[in-house]
Amino acid sequence: MTGPLLYCARPPQDLKIIPLGRKEAKAKDLVRQLQLEAEEQRKQKKRQTVSGLHRYLHLLDGNENYPCLVDADGDVISFPPITNSEKTKVKKTTSDLFLEVTSASSLQTCKDVMDALVLKMAEMNKNTLENKEEGSLSDTEADVAAGRRSDPSPSPSAAKDGPSPLVVEQVRVVDLEGSLKVVYPSKADLATAPAHVTVVR
Repeated sequence: MTGPLLYCARPPQDLKIIPLGRKEAKAKDLVRQLQLEAEEQRKQKKRQTVSGLHRYLHLLDGNENYPCLVDADGDVISFPPITNSEKTKVKKTTSDLFLEVTSASSLQTCKDVMDALVLKMAEMNKNTLENKEEGSLSDTEADVAAGRRSDPSPSPSAAKDGPSPLVVEQVRVVDLEGSLKVVYPSKADLATAPAHVTVVR
């Protein structure tokens, strides 16, 4: 993904995306296909409602244009609230993430959701790294952990500073004229970030 990013709206017949796990499609065709899948799923499960991404389809009803996030290469990387692009799919080797939260009605709700999302990711990151460290003990470290060694001083490889912190970089959102619309995280956002979260403002 290359920036700057443009958040805009396009007619359904002009918006093209390569949805996660699917082939490139125009938004109108993708939505029609998802509506058919939702109806089929509802019939199979004999329910009144649908689940998964199908439950967001109604948010597009009556809209002349659909929202999208476009990167500097002109590729649609997100079609909220329906799907993201195969281009930005998270892989095992992914180390940098761009998180987006959108709303047509409440900036504060977006910020609250983003705060909760970042803090949950930080907690998961901390737990994952701690478990990885416990699972990758050397024979000597395993003996110390199991109480089988009389010298409790850890080996150099065990003297780590703990998990790597999650780094959150500030993003500025401007309109097409360059006027600042919002900054995240601002000084008021992530005010209670734990020590293993580094916020770059």
